[in-house]
Amino acid sequence: MSFAIVVLIARLALVVLLYLFLIWVVRALYRDLRSVGTVSAPTASRATGVPQLMVVASGNTPYAVGQVFRLRSPTMLGREPNCDIPVEDDFVSGQHLRLILATGGWQAQDLNSTNGTRLNSARLTGSAPLKHGDILELGRFRLRFTLER
Repeated sequence: MSFAIVVLIARLALVVLLYLFLIWVVRALYRDLRSVGTVSAPTASRATGVPQLMVVASGNTPYAVGQVFRLRSPTMLGREPNCDIPVEDDFVSGQHLRLILATGGWQAQDLNSTNGTRLNSARLTGSAPLKHGDILELGRFRLRFTLER
């Protein structure tokens, strides 16, 4: 094999590695931007208020107590980075909880999580309606549901 062919193969390998590195960087930035905290625009009407989740206890997550997440329907919470609100806690499942706007208002749906979800200190099975001031617990992470006017 001639020296020119070896150089050509090395150049092509370098280009492939550069593109793979760029893809890795873009994916990491995308995950970081999704975990910043703002979750799209609200879908509720002004009569019911703007649905939000406020961090009450951060557990092992990087979120600060008092941090607010605006909700859209549906909003997914879990350990997977593609969730709307990623929760990095050992007691949280990959896709743990879904919040949706139904005809009667906001609903919390536990997605058969391993350690369960608690709504106002009671185990949530299936789905339940959310009221202003309700507390959701996912592992050591606690959030207060509010409808801000």
